[in-house]
Amino acid sequence: MDLIRRFTLLFTVAITAVVLAGCGGGPTKANAAAIVGDERVSLDSVQSEVQWLLDNVPDMRKLEQENKLSLLSRHIVQTRVRHELIEAAARQHGLRANAGEVDQLLQQVGGAERAPSQFGVQSSRVREFASDYVLLQQLAEHNLDRISVEFVGAYISGESPNQTAKEKAMDLGRKIAEAPDQAKQLAQENGTEVIDQSVSLRELASGQQTALLAASPLFSADEGTVVVTQPSPQQGSLWLVALVEDRQVTSGSGGAPSTPVAPQLLAQIGIQQLAPFAAEQGVEISPRFGVWNQATVAIAENEDVVPSYLLPTRASSEQ
Repeated sequence: MDLIRRFTLLFTVAITAVVLAGCGGGPTKANAAAIVGDERVSLDSVQSEVQWLLDNVPDMRKLEQENKLSLLSRHIVQTRVRHELIEAAARQHGLRANAGEVDQLLQQVGGAERAPSQFGVQSSRVREFASDYVLLQQLAEHNLDRISVEFVGAYISGESPNQTAKEKAMDLGRKIAEAPDQAKQLAQENGTEVIDQSVSLRELASGQQTALLAASPLFSADEGTVVVTQPSPQQGSLWLVALVEDRQVTSGSGGAPSTPVAPQLLAQIGIQQLAPFAAEQGVEISPRFGVWNQATVAIAENEDVVPSYLLPTRASSEQ
């Protein structure tokens, strides 16, 4: 997969710009594309960046010709939202992007001149984007040996004329959310493969068959949450339904890494580890951009197309 596809995958896109109506405390919603905590992403700045890319990057003009400018606008808003979350994570954990690593990443995409085409951001934001990518990897490495979860659930696959695999997974997820004490029994009745285990983030990240689950909401969801996720939308209709019974985050940095994790996967894991910061700060997206999906730390066109969902159990919602 070439670099532009890798970055497109990592910074999954959502819809184009518009005004958020409303008033009250905090940053004004007027002329806002998104609000992250006390920070506002203005509609004007998004439109300006889109125009710069159209004027300076031939590849982006192809999107205009194909009536796909909404993809570019989504991408720009999402990178800006995630930038705010990455900064919050870096402050809390004392992370800093190494200038040499940023330079190396820029060299990999052909230098700063080619980076706008590869990253999908204007030239003034190229170094910020590259720094964010490096920080996402650092955030993942910071947590690989610190986070473990205990969960019970099942894999769901197979389509039928009356119900898709996703619909089956959501149906099982809702049943477990209503009766979490019966999670294992419900999983046995509805799943193709029942899972009941405790596993660390590094264990899944290091496994060939389980690596993508390390970048799923499984390791960022709160205890008492049912995660319904499609680990790899590109590989067919396989869904995981899992009740997170326990989530442990240890202090310290953990032991020495035993198995290296690919940089691209590290960045994907890092994105998922932004979820607690998104929940703490709050993220609002203009309705015409779509909807904020807390499960994937991403903007989606609508709820029907997101690959992951978080369902609080009845017990946790009553607390």
